[in-house]
Amino acid sequence: MALSRHKRTTTIVLDAHTDRLLAAVARAQGVSRSEFIRTQLRRALEPYRPHPKPRSAGAVARRLRERGDERELFRALER
Repeated sequence: MALSRHKRTTTIVLDAHTDRLLAAVARAQGVSRSEFIRTQLRRALEPYRPHPKPRSAGAVARRLRERGDERELFRALER
C-alpha cells in the first residue's frame, strides 16, 4: 500500500513479546502487520467518530405530535 497525501506515518515501539504476537496474529489472518494494526485502530476508534443524527427521527417526532396524544392508546396496559 503506497502512502498518499491522506496517509500519515506513525512509529510505535513494541516489546518483543507483543511484536511476536502481532506477527503471529497478522500471519494467521493473512494480512500484513500494518493492515492488522490499521484495522484494530479503526475498530477501537469507531465510538469516537462523529456520527450524523438520523434524518427520520425528527420527521417521526413531528408526525406523532400532529396525531395527538398516544397515551390514550396505552391506558389499558398501564392498569
